[in-house]
Amino acid sequence: MPCLIITGHPCVGKTKFSVLLAKRALSHPSSAISKVVTCNEASACPGTPKAVCYSNSGAEKVTRAALKSEFDRAVMSCEDGGRTLVILDSLNYIKGYRYELYCISKAAGEQHACIWVMGSPSDEVKSSETSRSDLIAKERNQKRRNAMCMSSTGDFYEDNDNMDELVLRFEPPDQRNRWENPLYKVDLSSVLPWSVDGTISSDEAKCTTLIDSFKTVEIKPKEKPKKSSARFVRGKKSTKRVVTSIMDGQNDATNQPTQVANVPLSMASRNLKVGDLQKNDKIAAPSMIEDVVDSILDSFLSTQRLKEGMSTLQHVSAESNSLNKIDSIVNKVNQDILKAQETLSLTGVGGRIFVPLTNGNRRALNLSTPLRCNELREYRRQFLKWIATHPLPDGTREEETIEVYISYIAGKSSSIKS
Repeated sequence: MPCLIITGHPCVGKTKFSVLLAKRALSHPSSAISKVVTCNEASACPGTPKAVCYSNSGAEKVTRAALKSEFDRAVMSCEDGGRTLVILDSLNYIKGYRYELYCISKAAGEQHACIWVMGSPSDEVKSSETSRSDLIAKERNQKRRNAMCMSSTGDFYEDNDNMDELVLRFEPPDQRNRWENPLYKVDLSSVLPWSVDGTISSDEAKCTTLIDSFKTVEIKPKEKPKKSSARFVRGKKSTKRVVTSIMDGQNDATNQPTQVANVPLSMASRNLKVGDLQKNDKIAAPSMIEDVVDSILDSFLSTQRLKEGMSTLQHVSAESNSLNKIDSIVNKVNQDILKAQETLSLTGVGGRIFVPLTNGNRRALNLSTPLRCNELREYRRQFLKWIATHPLPDGTREEETIEVYISYIAGKSSSIKS
């Protein structure tokens, strides 16, 4: 079952995006997904509001452990041929925690990807100042807190300070890490207005409002230029050019409401590319959220499944009674080989000998040099060690075991030909 990890800042729109992602996955043209399982705080910690789950470091640790256990059960319990999509809808703000989730998907041998939901491009910039998207998130959280009192279903954080602490501890994913590759970055500020059912039909007024909201999310340079200095300040020219293009797009939209241009790049990832920058720093109109989700699904469902590493692969060991039985068979074959060599009086040079099988047939061996007793003991020890990690199928007959042992000797000694 494919696994998608949703990550991002608090109250940025991750849950609403995961709901739409689940709906689009069920209706995907490939019909690769027949069921969607969503893991979040409500399913992992039933009866505990989100404000309590992230109230302190101890509660966060318990919440992360519950989410990982819920994700592990969902991944391991699906038995429908990999047609169940598992979505982990949570903050997932720690890099090491995302690696543990990757190991769960790898142990199951399933597809794995990470989706970074951003309120604006400023989420990628580490700054002590609160970004515009975080301010909107705090307003959204305040509305939720006012709409419902503290209850078992409270889907809001305790206060703004708690959200600021979570944002400061957020570790951005990096597609160069194998456990975060492929990584899909979704900028919700550069798509048309949408809900859990998809894009909302917009008119001229809504388009104008959308452009006004984009104008407020430009990234300011960290350092202010000195008044008495005319030297070049990194980031000043590019920021001014982006702001100018946004203002030009706002003026154009008043005359042509159907064209919404000059909007910052919506999302970019390793396997997903929404738009290309032009030489004049202008890019296409905002995308529909359905197109963004469908592009992610098209790319993700075509990725290969993870393969479990040798260090974590569980080897099947043979039972002790079967090893004793094989040991007695191998010891008897060694005695037959020594007896056959004495019968033919092989000294110095090899020859053709025959090893009897239990069904009355014989197995021929061409020896370039005779096999000594110590050599046969070494072959026997190595064969038993190998058979302990590569047990024979149930119901293997004795003559078949003899054939396997002789083939093993032939493989170890290039001078022996069967």
